[in-house]
Amino acid sequence: MIRLPTLNPVDIVLGALEGAVTRMAGRTDNPLTPEIAPRLSKAIVEEIVADPAVIHAANAEPWYVSRVTWGAIIAALAPILGLVLGHAISAEDQASLGQIAVAIGTLVGAGLTLYGRWRARASFAGK
Repeated sequence: MIRLPTLNPVDIVLGALEGAVTRMAGRTDNPLTPEIAPRLSKAIVEEIVADPAVIHAANAEPWYVSRVTWGAIIAALAPILGLVLGHAISAEDQASLGQIAVAIGTLVGAGLTLYGRWRARASFAGK
């Protein structure tokens, strides 16, 4: 049986957008030229992909930013910590720990991003 690749809805929209820009470049009623269409498409796609609403809708956020992931980790560890420490962890404490974990994960992610950018050998422009 042949399996077709599963496309993310965001990929479908971005592909349609690129196609629309290319088709617009072929029309005579606008200043868009076929030479500029690929650069314009790329710039638009980069803007759309960087939009936090799109990242959220596509569930493309890093794991360490996901409240669901941290909630699951804390929910799994809370009873174990309660046994080890001899103290039950309340739902309010679990929620606070989740917020702290997401904040720490975001800070670590930002730090790694900056470190990677500073250590990179090539510029963003590739020159």
